[in-house]
Amino acid sequence: MSAPRTRPTEAELAEFRDRVRAHIAEHAPPFEAREGHRAPETGEQEVLLRTWFASLFDAGFVGADWPVEYGGRADHHPLHDRIVSEEILRARAPRPVDQVNLAAHVLLHFGTDEQKSALLPPIRSSEHVWCQLLSEPDAGSDIAAVRCKGTPRPDGSWVIDGQKTWITDGHWADMGLALIRTDPTSSRHHGLSAFIVPLNAPGVEIRPIRTINEAIEVNEVFFDDVTIPPDSLIGEPGQGWSIIMAGLDFERFGIGGNVILLELLIDDLVTVARHGRIDDMPALQHADIRHQVAELAVEVEVAKAFIDDHVERLVAGAEQTGDGSIAKLSFAETYHRVSAYGAQLSTMVCTLATDPDVALAKQRLKECWLWSRAYTVSGGSSEMMRNILAKRRLLLPTH
Repeated sequence: MSAPRTRPTEAELAEFRDRVRAHIAEHAPPFEAREGHRAPETGEQEVLLRTWFASLFDAGFVGADWPVEYGGRADHHPLHDRIVSEEILRARAPRPVDQVNLAAHVLLHFGTDEQKSALLPPIRSSEHVWCQLLSEPDAGSDIAAVRCKGTPRPDGSWVIDGQKTWITDGHWADMGLALIRTDPTSSRHHGLSAFIVPLNAPGVEIRPIRTINEAIEVNEVFFDDVTIPPDSLIGEPGQGWSIIMAGLDFERFGIGGNVILLELLIDDLVTVARHGRIDDMPALQHADIRHQVAELAVEVEVAKAFIDDHVERLVAGAEQTGDGSIAKLSFAETYHRVSAYGAQLSTMVCTLATDPDVALAKQRLKECWLWSRAYTVSGGSSEMMRNILAKRRLLLPTH
């Protein structure tokens, strides 16, 4: 990634934020982002989403941290990324696909010049949406246990066989970043390699999984003698574990950086508590409800405080081991607690049928709750995040 320039002044950041807001107002799709319903549901929505994502790249708001020769901005600063994320979330506009950011990060750090030249432009134009082909039926958060195998052929190509599951966006993605076992005698994180897999390759079968909120976000992906060319390998054979881990550390902070979603959850929770009634009085006037809402609001502020502190350390080049895991864990667990209580409160209160703001807030809280467990699993489960922190941050014994 490009080196950041001198920290922008507050006036410069305010001007940048104004430009981001203006771009969102002009180019965002005419529908609100919904948690657990992020993938397009129609062909028209897919076109709108791809056009929207491409506009963010074209405007220099996404992918600005890439090297200039691949489309990045010379004046990029990490605080710009924070502003873009905040404004997209506050506008309830669709967020860029996380897996695309992971793929770009891996390609930029580990890809060959040929791979970068061929694969980065289609990401910026949104011709290519990527998914990550990591989890398997017996290797969920423990991706070191993958069994999907890659067999080399004399001409340098590879044959992929096996199954991946819980693959976010797999049903509309064009490309996949896959972790494959290429040494059949290896175990755990040894003998794994990272590959680029076109999802339209012969032998690839995708089966959507309908989630509890009646949406298709995740999928099963099967590989049956899928042949991919030699240049599909990223890095060297056996380097897959370090490549994917570097990418996931980047992704985990990205998930934690969605802390603005917590603010929006609190806003919806307060709307329901303030306008919903229990025993003929506003729910927020009940002491137990008021205390619970206050406690959750404090949890949100704690998560935000860590993200703010981490961004400042990132800007100063002083980030610490495990920061990405803390950000991911803090966001995911707080999101679940707030949305779960919000969904519960929504079933307890009486509201006027003519109040659309309250009805919309209740719908959002329900959808967020139904999706909340996905956040505690995707990108590494909360249990795995705690293990990582115990080993890498606290240096606790592993036995």
